[in-house]
Amino acid sequence: MTRRFFIGGLASAFSLGPCRLFSAPSGLFTAGKPLLSFGVLSDVHVCLDKGGERLHPEYTTETLAKAFSWFRDNGADAVVIAGDMAHSGLVGELKALADAWFKVFPGDKAQDGRHVERVFVFGNHDWSSPGRAKTVFADEKVRNENLLVNNPRKWWDVIFHEEWTPFFDKTVKGYRFIGAHWHNGGCNGTSERFTKGMKEYYAGRKGLADPSKPFFHVQHPHPRGTVHGPKVWGQDDAVSTGILSTYPNAIAFSGHSHTSLTDERSIWQGTFTSIGCASLRDVSLNTPGLIDMPPYGFENSKGYNHEKKTDAIKAMMIPYRMNCRQGQFVRVYADCVVISRREFITGTAIGEDLVMPLPAAEKKPFSFAPRAAKALTPEFPKNAKLGIKKVKAKLRGRKEKADAWEMTIPAATAVRGARAAVFEIAADGKEGSKRPFALVNETARFPATDPRTMQPVIFRIACERLPEENITFTVRAVSCWGKKSAPLSISTTAANVAS
Repeated sequence: MTRRFFIGGLASAFSLGPCRLFSAPSGLFTAGKPLLSFGVLSDVHVCLDKGGERLHPEYTTETLAKAFSWFRDNGADAVVIAGDMAHSGLVGELKALADAWFKVFPGDKAQDGRHVERVFVFGNHDWSSPGRAKTVFADEKVRNENLLVNNPRKWWDVIFHEEWTPFFDKTVKGYRFIGAHWHNGGCNGTSERFTKGMKEYYAGRKGLADPSKPFFHVQHPHPRGTVHGPKVWGQDDAVSTGILSTYPNAIAFSGHSHTSLTDERSIWQGTFTSIGCASLRDVSLNTPGLIDMPPYGFENSKGYNHEKKTDAIKAMMIPYRMNCRQGQFVRVYADCVVISRREFITGTAIGEDLVMPLPAAEKKPFSFAPRAAKALTPEFPKNAKLGIKKVKAKLRGRKEKADAWEMTIPAATAVRGARAAVFEIAADGKEGSKRPFALVNETARFPATDPRTMQPVIFRIACERLPEENITFTVRAVSCWGKKSAPLSISTTAANVAS
């Protein structure tokens, strides 16, 4: 049995041509027996409801238990959680996560008796959430007694029965996992100084730099300048990037941004390998940088880096995002690392497996530049048309409804494997002015096989933002690499005539 390798992933994942075939050593890859297997999650956000007596109904451990069970049944030797386990940083939230763990892995063991290692690290929600904790415990004394940050060593020992240290080094079946807890300060989303002492810790590690054997680094924010592009929200201050760049065999796992694994930039290879972990709670599309940001960001999202200012006359709300929850399963063989991506509500695979060859010194197939150059451009189907009508819409920041244009945008499905992450929208009035708007294509969060990816997308814009009577809207689908489709256009005169 051989596995076909594609630069940038396999066919349905990145839609690029085959680079090479390779066979694994007999008895390993060919027999389906990896040297190491582990599950990967991030941003679980277990949350207590007001008063702390039960879990919030949308932040329970139901999907988490499903993920743990799937990892167990597929032979996991370890499970990674890259931060944000406890949404409000409370003991009861982490305890609920641990209860789900020990129910699936009693005594840290699977049903066949094998030990399954926990590789869990704190994120900003675990460490710096006193404000969120107020919504659960109004009483300051009770709140302080229940905040993990006030005594992490005590609570880690009580809950997980092991010592908490800011960093840890665990070995599983001969492979090392370096964990870096968030243990320093709050969150800004742009340059996270989430930890201190990482340089010193790595300076004391011996035996990591073996190019034939990967090791795994786990932290909450993305190492700066790696996955999801240079403008993604949730990057660190580049300390980890500098350290890991000295280890070409390092594979880093990080979360924080909640960015979907359907984004082809969720795996990056440069001086080391970086992999985004999405979220098991709510999955979004972090799209800054794909197009010039319109004023105040996207119509159905926030501005760059979650700017506080909002546009009071937007007619689109930020969409519900808890209907998509993602994770990964990693298998390590002698000559490759295989990464499977999964959506855990539906139990659906997210594209084909990603196959990364070993040793790490080999040419990096997941470098951004060659993949971007070869990536396909999304296109609308032949004869696809926009729809336009005038409606009454709730305006963001106002109580009353007002006139708005509502445009129906067909799914850009003409090119298999090329997905629209954003719709770029220009509104040309009778004076020839161009007003840029943009829409995050929220259906792109889902696996390509999900029927929701075939549904049209709705765009609304307040009429008062477009004072001209006759307006032509022009729409282009934009991929995660910034490649733009041929345009579709429609004039508001069509709606005027229809009415």
